[in-house]
Amino acid sequence: MENKPSKQSSGNSMVKNILIGVITPVLAATIIYFLGFNKSDDKAEFKKRKAATEKAWITYIQNKAIFSTVLKQLGTSADLEVMRSKVNHEIDMTVSNMTDIKNEPNADQRVFSSVDITVQQIKEIKPIMNKFLDDINAYAQTNPTEEEGQAFVMQLGEGLKEQMAQISQRDSLRLHTYYRALNKDYATTLPMSSDVDGAK
Repeated sequence: MENKPSKQSSGNSMVKNILIGVITPVLAATIIYFLGFNKSDDKAEFKKRKAATEKAWITYIQNKAIFSTVLKQLGTSADLEVMRSKVNHEIDMTVSNMTDIKNEPNADQRVFSSVDITVQQIKEIKPIMNKFLDDINAYAQTNPTEEEGQAFVMQLGEGLKEQMAQISQRDSLRLHTYYRALNKDYATTLPMSSDVDGAK
């Protein structure tokens, strides 16, 4: 004979689900309070923090835009080793410039967390870019035809794009969460990458 769940068991399950639904936001609110996100600054302190946060964020976005623009320009170089030297220099320079943003004492820590994530991504890009150039250089030593060389680079480029996309997407949710929270908490609209001209 099949044992059917009792009404009491079903009722207990429903009560448990309701309790979990209530516990989750209460727990989240308690953690947020504990971490201090609900502590309000006085107006002067808030204004100072907002200004510093906006300045640090804009500098962060400009550095990202400059990095992207410079790498696109470096891609036109005819000499692989010159290109490698310039790519590595630009990566190191961008990491240094990004890290300097954290010297702003009054900016929100979530800007610094965004900087840390982006710096880590750029550091991960460096060996991938060098491996890409190594593979092209090794293939060039086989004396391929121009058509074969173009096909090889295109195929290799697809793999490079995929690796870059994986690095970018891995942290996109966390970065977007920081961005939305900063806009909400400071009643502002911070620029995104596409809104800033890195060449300025």
